[in-house]
Amino acid sequence: MSYQIPKILKSISLTVAAFIIAAPFSGGNVFAKEFKITASSSHPPVVPWVAVIKNYVVPEASKRAKALGHSIKWTEAYAGALYNFKNTLEGIEDGLGDIGWVGTLWEPNKLPLHNVTFYLPFVSGNVIAAAEIANEMHQKIPAMKKALLKYNQIFLGAQAIDDYILISKTPIKSVADLKGKKFYAPGASAQWLKGTGAVAVNGGLPIYYNGIKTGVADGAIVPGTGIFPFKLHEAAPYINNVGLGGGITGALTMNKTKYDSLPPKMQKMFLEVGKGYEMLVAKKVAGFAALSMKKLIPSKGGKVSKLSMAEQKKWANGLPDLAGIWAAQQAKKGLPGKSVIKFYMEAIRKRGAKPLRNWDK
Repeated sequence: MSYQIPKILKSISLTVAAFIIAAPFSGGNVFAKEFKITASSSHPPVVPWVAVIKNYVVPEASKRAKALGHSIKWTEAYAGALYNFKNTLEGIEDGLGDIGWVGTLWEPNKLPLHNVTFYLPFVSGNVIAAAEIANEMHQKIPAMKKALLKYNQIFLGAQAIDDYILISKTPIKSVADLKGKKFYAPGASAQWLKGTGAVAVNGGLPIYYNGIKTGVADGAIVPGTGIFPFKLHEAAPYINNVGLGGGITGALTMNKTKYDSLPPKMQKMFLEVGKGYEMLVAKKVAGFAALSMKKLIPSKGGKVSKLSMAEQKKWANGLPDLAGIWAAQQAKKGLPGKSVIKFYMEAIRKRGAKPLRNWDK
């Protein structure tokens, strides 16, 4: 006795089979998926490099994911909600945040090559050029990419900063005026005071105001974009561009484990969004720095000036061979410090910069 499949079941089976066969050729995406991603930072979104994550990276990635037939469920955690400024690298490495800003300036030991511009003062304050060169170095110098991969991270885009400015309670008209004074100059920036007779004091933007007011320091070396938001011009009204220049201080990265879990087209999408982040941050930093010096700070009583070229050259030429000493230290670790210096210096000169000191020569 043979068993007959009921007509209704046969009809359903044929319909399902037809759908499976037709699905790959249909306009819809039957494999659409929702991805849960956390965007994070130690800093609040009032600073450009975090504001662009919130206002560009998150909505832009969502829009592009939708075009690919997917969706993203975002969790946003800024202003140290998941980790503080000392742990930005570890925060993304451990997956506390999936995508976020890493302050490479705080990682001279773990990410030494990313700190190269701290050993190249008096070179250039061109933020956009610095961001472009940082990106090129990641693409062309394997050790740069490898450094972040070691900490379970994919490089998405560079973050550069504007000119470092000297702020003080009294006027600084020459290098000689620095002698005997104390200036906040944390980390590698402390060496910029070598040979000037000034004393470097460790610290960070949030403590500068009170520290200067109470006499812990007579001023600070600080990115121009950080002066107005932290009201530093009220504590140290003499704002002096001494020619130190800017450089590379961070990067937008993604946790590699999260990145590897995404489809290839989503991975490519985040790399493209990272490039957009890089340029947007650079333009916003440059624009705000210029606005601060021309209007914001003077309107609140800050006295903006520029150190004479003769004094800038005296300061630059009076420094020890910062780049050479650093390159030798990296060579002992098997890292191409000298090559990174050469790459950056040649690239910045090609973009029209005229360094007061050519550290690669």
